[in-house]
Amino acid sequence: MSLPAGPVETTAMTPMIEPDEQDSYSDQISSLEDELDEKLDPGIHDSQDPDIISTTTLIQGVDNTLSISSGDDDTETTPLVVQHFDYDEYEDEEEDLDVPQPIALPTQDLSRWQRVKHTLRPYIPSWKSLLPTYIITSRISSAGDRPTAYLDALRGYAAFVVYISHLWYIFMQDTWRRYPFVSTLFSGVGSVSLFYIISGYALGHGLLLEMHRMDHARMLHRLASLSFRRYLRLYGSCVAAFIIAFFLVRLRIYNGVDIKIHQDSILAQLRHWFTDVFRFCNPFAPGINDIVFNGSIGSDYLPQLWTIPVEFRGSLFLFFFCTAILRLTTRTRMILMWVVMIVSYCWQAVYIAEFTAGLFIAQLSICRNPQRLLLPTTTTTMTESSSERPARKKQSWPAKILHFFLFIIGFILLGEVDFGRADLRLWGPFPWRYLNKVIPFWWIDKAEYLFWLGIGGFMLVYALEFGSGLQKPLKWTVSRYLGDISFGLYAMHLPFGRGIKELYLDPWRESHLGDSYWAHAFVTIVITFIVITAADYFTRIDRFVIRSGKRLQGRMFTKW
Repeated sequence: MSLPAGPVETTAMTPMIEPDEQDSYSDQISSLEDELDEKLDPGIHDSQDPDIISTTTLIQGVDNTLSISSGDDDTETTPLVVQHFDYDEYEDEEEDLDVPQPIALPTQDLSRWQRVKHTLRPYIPSWKSLLPTYIITSRISSAGDRPTAYLDALRGYAAFVVYISHLWYIFMQDTWRRYPFVSTLFSGVGSVSLFYIISGYALGHGLLLEMHRMDHARMLHRLASLSFRRYLRLYGSCVAAFIIAFFLVRLRIYNGVDIKIHQDSILAQLRHWFTDVFRFCNPFAPGINDIVFNGSIGSDYLPQLWTIPVEFRGSLFLFFFCTAILRLTTRTRMILMWVVMIVSYCWQAVYIAEFTAGLFIAQLSICRNPQRLLLPTTTTTMTESSSERPARKKQSWPAKILHFFLFIIGFILLGEVDFGRADLRLWGPFPWRYLNKVIPFWWIDKAEYLFWLGIGGFMLVYALEFGSGLQKPLKWTVSRYLGDISFGLYAMHLPFGRGIKELYLDPWRESHLGDSYWAHAFVTIVITFIVITAADYFTRIDRFVIRSGKRLQGRMFTKW
């Protein structure tokens, strides 16, 4: 028996379900729903009620049937047709946050109240959806089979390092934080370099796939979509963060960093806030660069967001560059990428080199994994076992050692302390006193710290991409959770972290606990819990901004 695609129809099922069999039938429906969810490739989850069935991540063409038994011997099979996956939705790895769509279930055998409840269920959040994700761990995204899933976790750890550096690193102070490897955990500027490299990979990976497939129509669609939504994706979430910061300032929970921003009246506060946000949202401002303390565009309310205008400018460059290399051969493409990286270093535009470095790693990864070029086929079924999938080629021991060595070197280079002006403890002047001699003489002093950060970030991401064994820690649940809340953690760690810590927790600690190690450890645990929770809830706002951009695109784009 076959039925057209759509909601499950049960009117053709025989025999009819008696009232006393309703509970058994409902239990079967629930078990089928659970089975379906377990077989779906979840991709990146949204913060939705886990009871709502998500079917938007199936590979295109999947059309499986599930058997629904009526409880008697004569069982009729009804196809449970799920929504087909549109490959175009994966336009970049940063924005795979589609809203799960519920499957239509049979309602004619339900009471009136049950039908009303079923109709309103997708729109009324349950009490579970109001809890943080770290409590309902089923909402944490799954790595699945996405080859770039580890980049989300890496971005999450980079955001956490920024949080640590802004709250606990003291500039030019000779402490245990300068020990080799430990210094990387307090290097916020190193994490920023990772942000740009990850963005170059994530934004360029899908574009490069279409170049190899020579599908110019899809390539043009991706470019138009990414370019159209990029400003709203970056600045829209920032404006939401500014609104939260405004209320925190008025509630005297937060009063800026280095610059006091609280105004006497609310009208004066609104005027100050609007001026600050309007200046920040100008993508054509002349001061957009990746050099800290060199007039980079930032905000008095959330100064850590100075990287967003740089991110936007780097993204636009990447889209332009991908358009320029569209008709080139793969070898010419890769050579031109290296030319851009070298020239960018000569011009002190390190963030452009970092975006291009991420694009180069994505290009090299596609060349080494040509199976990624295969489009989803209609023969893929949900019952396909992992043993039927093509096995990955095992790496040789020399390759594993090389990737591990590159990872260690990159990790050390990302731990550059005090902008390269201080020595690492234990090692003395090594390595920065000698590495800094390689920096071109025409570089300004304020930009010298960027030279090795970009190289270190490139080494680390390269090692993670091709040393698959190094990715295992990035697939842990805690790693995937940090990847989910990475932007929320980056945006909220100053107002909820430093603001509450300096205005309330530090004075309380000094008066009640003193200055002991355990006193500081207790405050660290409390403030980290507050920041993680704030980031968790802000992530829902961030995802709403992403979905709004996609809806706006869907309404405004025309079909060619």
